[in-house]
Amino acid sequence: MKLIRYSVGGILLIISFLIFCNVWIIGQTTDRIYADSRQLIGAEVGLVFGTSSKLIGGDPNPFFTKRMIAAAELIKSGKVEKLILSGSRDSVYYNEPVQMQEALVALGVSKDQLILDDSGNRTLASVARLRDIYGYEQCVMITQQYHAYRCLFIADELGIQAECYQAATPEIFEHKKAILRELFARTKAVIDLYLLYPQNDE
Repeated sequence: MKLIRYSVGGILLIISFLIFCNVWIIGQTTDRIYADSRQLIGAEVGLVFGTSSKLIGGDPNPFFTKRMIAAAELIKSGKVEKLILSGSRDSVYYNEPVQMQEALVALGVSKDQLILDDSGNRTLASVARLRDIYGYEQCVMITQQYHAYRCLFIADELGIQAECYQAATPEIFEHKKAILRELFARTKAVIDLYLLYPQNDE
């Protein structure tokens, strides 16, 4: 009986912590996410978070497509002068920054305005590298709203002034899994930033 009580208590504690982290992160950042680029203050650089350009079945990934459209809009509106394309590179056949570059050039963005960062394997890594590798402490982030909360929270904790230009989010049936994963990713971000990251900060 005690084991059951302890198990239930542990589960409730985990759920409470997950809810706390999500409420904290969303509450702290929601006022800096904009769907209208005219509301942005702007910055020298925009940080575009990578994702695969294709779905598992080979169809275009709507998350990727909409992020690229939003990033191109920022350049054309003059809200940013250049874009850091941060994502992962697993092999010569899978390189998110190169995929983003190709898509943005097709949308009329000059290659001279694009910086490729193929070591952005995680959101935390992308934001940290913006500061530590490229030397920027202010930026406009480009991603979907559900992801923007975590991106801005990480930026706050790393001392980076950031706002987010919200790329359109696909219909609910296309992104419900991504939103569910994000609930846990926000909790992990708190653990990383307050327990793990300071120990590994060089």
